[in-house]
This record gives sequence, C-alpha cells and structure tokens, in this order.
Amino acid sequence: MSRIPARVFRFALLTMVLGLCLTQLAAAEEIPINAWIHDPVISNATVSPDGNKLAALTLETANDPPSVTVWDTRKLDAPPKRFRPEDSKAIAVIWLNSERLFVVGRQAYDYRIGGKVTRWFRDRAYIFSDTGKDFGELLDDKDSIGVRIIDTLPNNKDKVLVAVTNLEFAEDIYELDLGSLRTKRVFRGASGESFFADFDGKIRGKSKIKAAGDDTRIEFSYRNPETNKWEMHHALYAGKREGMQPVAFDEDGRTVYMVDNMGRDKKIIRPYDLLTRKLGEPVFDDSTIEATAVMQSRQPEDFGKVIGYAGLGVGQYRQYTDEEWAGLQKKIDDALPAGRNNVISSISDDFSVAVVTSSGPKEPGAYYLLISGEQLVSLGRAFPFLEPDKLADMKYITYEARDGLQIPAYLTTPAVGEPPYPAVVLPHGGPWARDLLGWDLFAQFLANRGYVVLQPQYRGSEGLGQKLWRAGDREWGGKMSDDNDDGAAWLVQNGLTKKDRIAIFGYSYGGYAAMVAIVRPNPPYQCAISGAGLSNLRYFDKVTFENPYGREFQNPTIRGTSPIDQVRDASIPIYIFHGDRDQRVPIEQSQSYVRALEGADKVVEYQEIVDLWHSFPWFPQHRYAVLTSIEDYLKNRCGPGGL
Repeated sequence: MSRIPARVFRFALLTMVLGLCLTQLAAAEEIPINAWIHDPVISNATVSPDGNKLAALTLETANDPPSVTVWDTRKLDAPPKRFRPEDSKAIAVIWLNSERLFVVGRQAYDYRIGGKVTRWFRDRAYIFSDTGKDFGELLDDKDSIGVRIIDTLPNNKDKVLVAVTNLEFAEDIYELDLGSLRTKRVFRGASGESFFADFDGKIRGKSKIKAAGDDTRIEFSYRNPETNKWEMHHALYAGKREGMQPVAFDEDGRTVYMVDNMGRDKKIIRPYDLLTRKLGEPVFDDSTIEATAVMQSRQPEDFGKVIGYAGLGVGQYRQYTDEEWAGLQKKIDDALPAGRNNVISSISDDFSVAVVTSSGPKEPGAYYLLISGEQLVSLGRAFPFLEPDKLADMKYITYEARDGLQIPAYLTTPAVGEPPYPAVVLPHGGPWARDLLGWDLFAQFLANRGYVVLQPQYRGSEGLGQKLWRAGDREWGGKMSDDNDDGAAWLVQNGLTKKDRIAIFGYSYGGYAAMVAIVRPNPPYQCAISGAGLSNLRYFDKVTFENPYGREFQNPTIRGTSPIDQVRDASIPIYIFHGDRDQRVPIEQSQSYVRALEGADKVVEYQEIVDLWHSFPWFPQHRYAVLTSIEDYLKNRCGPGGL
C-alpha cells in the first residue's frame, strides 16, 4: 500500500496475572475452570482516527473489573492511562474522535411498569477524554435502557449520531456535539420503527411494522434524493419472507444496496435506484454464501467507496473488490495461523495504524497492531490460558435427516482420547439464528472435558438458505427436534459415541429443544440440560415484547409441542438453569416447568443464577455458575451414574 507512510514502533506486550500456574496448566489435559471464566484480558482494542492512541478494555488482575486503557502509539513502552466508570462495569469502548472515548457500562436495573417491578439490566453511556478526565454520562435518563453509537461521522469530527432505547423499546436518535457534550434529538422513534443512516451519517431510510395477521409487513421508506421527502418504496411480508432489505447507501446519494432473496435460496446483493425504483444486476451473487453486508471505506480520500462484500458460508466470509484492501487482507491472513477469521476492526484515517482482531474455532480472540501495512505486533489474547494447541478441532459436516433433508452441522472432537466419546448434542438458540465455524465457548469447554459435541443446524435455522429455514415452520418439537435426534444417531453410526452416552444441552431456543426432548417418545439421550428455555409456546408473544419484528414475523411459524403440557411423558432427567434478570425468556418459563415436572414426580434439578440476563456478554460469576454446574451434572447425574 504505497500511500502508507512508514512508521516504526516498539511495543511492550500486555502482561496479566490471572492466578493460574503456567507449568501446571501446560501439563494438564483439562484446562482449569479459572481459565474459562474470567473477563477478557484484552477486548475492544481500537485506534484513534489520528493513529496516535490505542484504547482497549483490559484487566490489571483477574479479580478487577475491566479498565479503559489508553496507550500513546508513539511511546508504547510508556505506562498507559487507566480509568473506568465507578457505578457500572465497562463492556465496550470506541473512539468518538481523537480526543474523546465512548464507554458503555452495564449495571443491574429494576424498573416498574404497570405496578410490577421487573428485574433487568441497562447499559449506561459515558464520555471520557483520552486521559480519563472530563468524565460525563451521556443522556442520564432514568427511562432509557440502552445507548449505541450509530455513526462517528468521520467527515464531521465534532459530532456523532447516538441512538437511545427507551422502556417502550423505541429508539430516539440524537446528534451529540463533542465540544459542548450537548445533544439534539434528530428523530423520535416509535415501537416497531427503525431509522438508518447513509455512510455519511445522514438519516435516509426508515422501516416500520404495519398491520397484523396475513397482511403483516415491514414497510421501507427513503428520502427522495432530489426533494428530500419520505417515500415508501417496498415491503417485506411476513407470510412471504421474500424481498429486499437495505444494507448500505452508495456515495452517489441515490443508490441503496439491498440484500435480496426473491426467487432464490440464498441472499444476494443488488443496487436499487431510488429515483427510477429499479433493481440493478447483482453485485454479489454466490450460491454457497448468504450475503449480509456491503463493506465501505472510511478513509477520507475514498470515503464511502465500496471495497467489498460480506456474508455467511461455513464461516464468516468477506470478498474484497478493492485490490489494495484485498492485498492487505492476504498479508494478514498469511501472517497469522490458518483457519482464523482475521478482521481489520479499527484503522487510522491515514492507514498507518490498524487493529486486527483474530478468532477461530481454537482462538476466542487475539489482537494485533498492524503498522504501515507491513508489521504485525501482538497486543495480547482475550483468554491467554486457553492455549489453542490444547483446544479441540471443529469441522463442518452434513447428515441426512429421516425425511431425506440434508442437515448442516458442526462437529467438535476432543483433543485427547479416542472414540467412542461421551457426546453432547448442542442445538443453537433462535431458532432464527445459526452457528458458524468459529469460537464457541460451550463446544470447546465440553470438548475439553472429553465430550464430542455436535451442533445441528436444524430446519428453521436462518442464514443457510430458504429451504432449510422454511422447513422449520410450525415444527417446534416436531421435525426440528427430529433433526437433533438424527444428529445423535449420526454420532453413533459413525462410531463417535455409543447410544447410551449422549446428552442434549441447549440455551434459549436450544433450552426449549432440551425441554421438549425429555417428553418426546424414545429420546436418544440419557439426560437433558436446558438454559433459559421456553416451556409454553402460547407465551411466545410475551417473551418477544421487545422485538416487534420477531413477534410479528416469527409468530406464524411457532406451532408445535409445549413441553409443559406433556410433563407426564418425561422419561429422562433434566437440569434446568435460568437467570433471574432474563426478560427475553422470563424466568417463569423455567419455574413453571420445574413445578409441573415435580408435580408429575419426574427427575428434575433447577438453579436460578443471580443477576444473569439472557445474552452475552456474561460476567465471570455467571460463566462460573453455568459451566461448573453443567460439568458436574453431566459427569455425575446424567442418566445412571453420569454420562
């Protein structure tokens, strides 16, 4: 990259003390639990726009909360600045400009709606100077539960766009002045409505859920490039689930890039002209990839230029159309271990300094400083005692379901020992979601404990094509669960396990799959483990109250077995855990199922995890409670005498 000036840095590697003995760790087959549960030693590494500063969340010791840590990239061997919010735990940091940082802190939060107290959490937003001074909380509003940066507006260094989520789960959009720290509301949001900006931060599109029943749809409107008036252009109907969705605006002001799955199995990307209302020829079309995004340059000299496309295949996929970016990506990939997903996650305006984030099935996260497009310097690993050579290999496989449908899956095989292994079938959450060939905490932890792990991408999984996705409609506890059971049979047929050494474990929808597994006829498992599962499908509306899209678009596909109605058919034991601050799937879903099982004299164990919400990031106490209880249950009480 000839335009990048040469710069030479010295860097002192981060050294953290986590209370683990390296010599003992190296000799052990099982990696100690402490290595799995601490907060990341380094995360959110990001370089300032001028390239002179590097910020990250880091740990000083294993027992401390993460600190915002700032280095001068011209004097990296000098001690960094450290600071953090006092009343919440920092979970994210980014640069707003070259002098100010945006920090997100999470805290437990109880709020009252209609006289009922709800135990939840909220994310608070702070602005710090790069020295930790001039601290202030952004929009200290008791009625807000979340704040996110929409755009740091590289072409306007004095302002950023911020979205604030209120208790009705609507987003208001504010313009924040970085000099005065005053905000001005740009748009008032409403439930079921979303706004999106072009690459320069101008709000040019919006979507809104309309109607109900068979006519339920998302309508997409855009500002006319000539008149600036809002105009409705297209809709995505719940019943059809085919259509266009915007992912980016071109720099020309009139072109919107759409992901489009009309008449095809996997999504492609096509340009759409806002004035002629016509779709152009595909700019990204790969039958093996589900297209998801357009990549655009944020460098001042070619700001907004399309440099490539992203999607999902077996793993994450990126195709650079810009030769310079493609060449840089190749250099990075060649320099790092094979099989990783390496992303330029932050880069200075002049391209001279960048942060590379690297992850893979055996790497939860490593950070590097890229200097002058030529030199990679290690910044550290998020979990340094999870040594890749002691972790398990993951590979993509397919197997045939009983009705002939091909089911994709990911297989993680223990690094030590020989088959047949004890086995865990691990269905993902969602179900409109999917796994990837990449880091999975549960799969790696279980494999390290000697279990072979199969992650079925059962019918109903999204991001693997319409055929597989639609095949799960109204098959909750039916063919969707058949796919999990057929995966268990595949493990036996291929000699990886024995039929009396298999468990099923899942979280969220996967928790439902585990709940329903115990009441299905002749389950192929010795036991089940359910985390935050939905036991009563009739309450689906209530557990998706914060997601109108999911409620209106997924609801028609939710038909099948409610495990709570079938407790007398339960034939294997189950361990159930649930966080007491989970509001996506309220804890009552597990509590009522446990009471019903106990009333039917079935074998059930239950644990409520204090202050745990639904989704990652979890805190160390949460990871400890979940991982140790799963390990103990599988080893000692899964079936007769443990798995």
